[in-house]
Amino acid sequence: MHAELTPMQNIVNSLAVLSFLGMVIALFALSALLRMVRDLQQAALATGAPAPSAVAAARTVPRFASPDERPTFVLVVTEHCQSCRERAARLAAVSDGRVGGHLKLLSAADACAEWTAGTDIESIVNADLLGAVAVGVTPSLVKYAPDGAEIWRRAVGSDDDLDRHLEVRSSANVR
Repeated sequence: MHAELTPMQNIVNSLAVLSFLGMVIALFALSALLRMVRDLQQAALATGAPAPSAVAAARTVPRFASPDERPTFVLVVTEHCQSCRERAARLAAVSDGRVGGHLKLLSAADACAEWTAGTDIESIVNADLLGAVAVGVTPSLVKYAPDGAEIWRRAVGSDDDLDRHLEVRSSANVR
């Protein structure tokens, strides 16, 4: 015995099949979109394109130029940041000649300058200069070329990050 389907059941069954097909098509479209996003991310990471000259010119800070052709590393910190205090202590620890460049600490608060007191690190307390450097997160390390042009900027979340970016030599190699 076959029961005949009513017209309403036929419509409901047709809608169920169509919605299933719609879901399958949407999944294929989403998959293609995600693949395109992944390809774009890989392409963006692969192109180490230098910054346009206008941006590079805007990120030149004459105060960070050096007369001896060595780069300048600027650690940007804020007063109430515990991680900033820890990175400043590490910067002070490696300021004994293990870094191939000039070391500076930049902040807007006098209290931060005390973190590296008694070392060869120049502490700069200047809110205007801090605004000109304009880092998005602290602590950040910014490397400047001998002419004062910014080379790169990196967030430093650990002492190992700081050592890696500063290319710290072991203490046995200090001259």
